[in-house]
Amino acid sequence: MEKSRLERFCDLVEKATLDVTMAICAVMLVVAWMHVIRRYAFNSALTWSEEFLRFTIVWFAMLSASILHKRNGHLGITVFREMMPKGLQRFLQRIVIYLATVTVGVVTVAGTILVSETWEQITPALGISTALPYAAIPVSFFLMLIYGLMHIIRDIKGLPPLNSNHAELRE
Repeated sequence: MEKSRLERFCDLVEKATLDVTMAICAVMLVVAWMHVIRRYAFNSALTWSEEFLRFTIVWFAMLSASILHKRNGHLGITVFREMMPKGLQRFLQRIVIYLATVTVGVVTVAGTILVSETWEQITPALGISTALPYAAIPVSFFLMLIYGLMHIIRDIKGLPPLNSNHAELRE
């Protein structure tokens, strides 16, 4: 079956997000090693590296979470759902898609407000606006919102969830 334009767009965004997360990870590795080498070999630690690593790990985690959201890879507790009848299991599996999309929409708006309210605050070590690290919230949750809309459209069309391990729930 051919993918819709939205699915192809989401695939491109996912690939770009994955590339960015890999780059962030590589930069974090280099900075962490520089920090350790400078501290223990030269007894002179970098003054900005800990704050930088703290902010980049947030970006890394949030962007990674958006990729997981697209792939339906978030951890879930399925013990109770699996004890229920198949029809109710299918209903619960579908309703989670809608509730998650509403939730990420709300967090996207709240995160955008947070970023706009913290634009004037400056970080102590890096001297950048605190809005930059906080921007990981609305950016990542906006990506999750796009992916959630894609999941909803797939559900409306009767297509199975992406990368789902619930083949027994599909008929």
